[in-house]
Amino acid sequence: MNLADVRQMVRDISDLDTIDLPNSLLDTFIKEAFQRILVLERRWPWYQETYSLSTVASQRAYTIANIGDIKEIISIVDTSTSGNRFTLISYDDAEEIWLGNTDVASRPYFWAVWDGQIHLYPKPDVVYPLTIRAYRNPSYTWLTNTATEIDMDPLMHVLLAYYALARVYQRQEDSEMAQMNQRSFEEGVAMARRDLMKPSSHRPMLMSGGRKYPTMRRWMQTLGSTLRDYSP
Repeated sequence: MNLADVRQMVRDISDLDTIDLPNSLLDTFIKEAFQRILVLERRWPWYQETYSLSTVASQRAYTIANIGDIKEIISIVDTSTSGNRFTLISYDDAEEIWLGNTDVASRPYFWAVWDGQIHLYPKPDVVYPLTIRAYRNPSYTWLTNTATEIDMDPLMHVLLAYYALARVYQRQEDSEMAQMNQRSFEEGVAMARRDLMKPSSHRPMLMSGGRKYPTMRRWMQTLGSTLRDYSP
């Protein structure tokens, strides 16, 4: 559905024209419903994206906005011949480890996020091709181009109309109809959320897999060979 479809559904049910219910007000209600759904999860499957990045020798930080309209990064993988999946660490730990004489450029194995930038550790010594899996920010172009599909999973589209109707009836002081449509919205969102966010049948949820991180061992094993001798 697009914005025009949702508008029409609201008008068909409420029997209100653009004089009684201006598009500007109706669009505000629809946008509010859209944002209420968004904040329930940070990782809605609809917003999954894959990006590419090539490192620059001796450059640690890379601005996320220059890579894409990213909300949250899931993984970074070095796709070169001897590549690996980077391990996420805290920025505080990274700046404590890669400091002074230990901050030597080599193949990176770790990443951290700070101030809207990806920071790689160690900083790259050459160019490495990276693949970044992330969740993007939602687009709001559908609010200005009414023929554009609403940027949300189709399961949620019709629910936007129910929330808008609840706000319309609330404005008319019809509490019974407002509550009925609000319940329809909330129940529909809850069911769609459960369906979209539950683990797939071929990959059940594990509370603890006891995972080990080979990148940590690999970096520790090669640490000695990458450090310079600064002894007098």
